[in-house]
Amino acid sequence: MSSVVENSAILPGENLIELLEACKDNKEKATIVGPGLKRHSKNKINSHAAGQLLHRNGNLFWINSHQRYYIPCERDTVVGVVTSKFGNNCRVDIGASEQATLSLFAFPNATKRNKGIVEIGDIIFAKVMAAAKDVETELVCVDQHGRKDGLGVLPKGGYMIKVPINISRRLLAPDSRISEFLGQKYRFEKAIGMNGRIWIRARSFETTILISNFIKQLEYIPNSELMETCNLLCK
Repeated sequence: MSSVVENSAILPGENLIELLEACKDNKEKATIVGPGLKRHSKNKINSHAAGQLLHRNGNLFWINSHQRYYIPCERDTVVGVVTSKFGNNCRVDIGASEQATLSLFAFPNATKRNKGIVEIGDIIFAKVMAAAKDVETELVCVDQHGRKDGLGVLPKGGYMIKVPINISRRLLAPDSRISEFLGQKYRFEKAIGMNGRIWIRARSFETTILISNFIKQLEYIPNSELMETCNLLCK
């Protein structure tokens, strides 16, 4: 379970190395930084978002912020929309200040004769391979072993919604049971991006909209009322 670090209202640009070292649950292991934090050196871990500092066992720290503007981070999974194609690359809108680039060779088993098939308007589930200040964000549709692992062009008939980024993190948290509970009541597919975009496809459009509206309301539902709200939704 995650916990809030006491008296931890964080502002962008702060060096948090001393605070993180003091709050580690295992002093012998390294500190792991998540969204909102970036390690610059052994003695410098800066925040690049405002919010609460959260901690989970295993020396994992991240910042929970109610941001809608996405800052690309390596290894994030994102949901985006293809806006253009040029040569062997395409541009993908991922909700950041600049569009990302996706190579048509960044798909499983892609070759010069067998490139990824992508069309303008397609919704893509991809992983951020490279992201840095003043450098174009690069996406790939393969995991670290070269496998698809759910990445790629998402099927037609789905519906993409935009939510605050903290909702995506809440759904993806290891201790979250929201997706599990909804899956017991409805049959649907989903792709959750760390950029605050979520793709949903259910058997009927009505069910897709119902699930989408519930997810949008998560910003206002505390964990203590979550199961009760889910039960009301299903009725």
